[in-house]
Amino acid sequence: MRPPEVFVRELRPDEGQRLKRLSKTSKVASTRQRAMILLASNTLMSAPQIAAMLLTDESHVRKVIHDFNRHGWDSLRPRFRGGRPRRISIDDEHRIVAVAGARPDRLGVPFTQRTRSWKQSPDRDYEAKAARILALYREQPEDGVVISFDEKGPESLCPKHGRGWARQGRPERHRATYNRRHGVRYLVGALDVHADYLRIRPRPHRNGASTLAFMKQIRLAYPKQIRLYWIQDGLSSHWIPEIRAFAEANNMELVPTPTYASFLNRIESTFGAIDEFVCKNSDYIDWDAFGYALARHVQHRNTPAERERRQLEAAKRRERRAAKKARELKLVA
Repeated sequence: MRPPEVFVRELRPDEGQRLKRLSKTSKVASTRQRAMILLASNTLMSAPQIAAMLLTDESHVRKVIHDFNRHGWDSLRPRFRGGRPRRISIDDEHRIVAVAGARPDRLGVPFTQRTRSWKQSPDRDYEAKAARILALYREQPEDGVVISFDEKGPESLCPKHGRGWARQGRPERHRATYNRRHGVRYLVGALDVHADYLRIRPRPHRNGASTLAFMKQIRLAYPKQIRLYWIQDGLSSHWIPEIRAFAEANNMELVPTPTYASFLNRIESTFGAIDEFVCKNSDYIDWDAFGYALARHVQHRNTPAERERRQLEAAKRRERRAAKKARELKLVA
């Protein structure tokens, strides 16, 4: 029998921001991957979808989600094997961290301490906006499609660290880049949530005109009678009057994510996969080479066989939800 679907527990805004930061800045590859798995699961992506996106195993995805739901943040730390036995226990580590994190003046030491700030969503409509987005993820509207839109960047042409195969003692060397004359690019992308089809373009600028031009391209990809539910964050260039007018005149509904909660935008997880498989461990000579590699990756993830498999998985999930709801209604009656 197929294993039942599993999803990460509901994340608080600060937890979502922490996972997003770990997925980009952690020095440990396994931690970055686990954070991306949890972020994708938070947007109601199934284990097969996440495994296909990150090129990993479905059982590993389910294990990461189960471990986080049971053990919390400690599950993101890899347990490296080998080496000498541990001299301190986990409880000792927690006590050391508690002492190190306490203010010096509270421990009787006449020093101050450097502090770090973080962002908590001040959006008064956080629950309503999050519920609206998750409802669109759970069930495709009968009159339209759900589009997750966002931008990534800036990206520059320079050698980037990553993982790869090399002979022992002969690692790949990165060239020096004293001069960078190719400028930067921003990646604008739109993900058809229920068809799991990605469209992405590199653009030289990030502004309202660039966003509107890309929105017009996506609108042309669907018949006019199909309504587009366009999920995007609160960046000011995404909400200029021209974009609002175009959406109103072309059968589109703009659905905002809560403030400081862009991790609810499903395309963020897709950008994480692009960063791992296109940007890292790369040294593109020009933007044409970068665009070719990006197109190859997107073509691979959008293959008809992959899309058909994902659509079948989505149909099965809808059937299971409908059967579960019917059983609940019978019990109530």
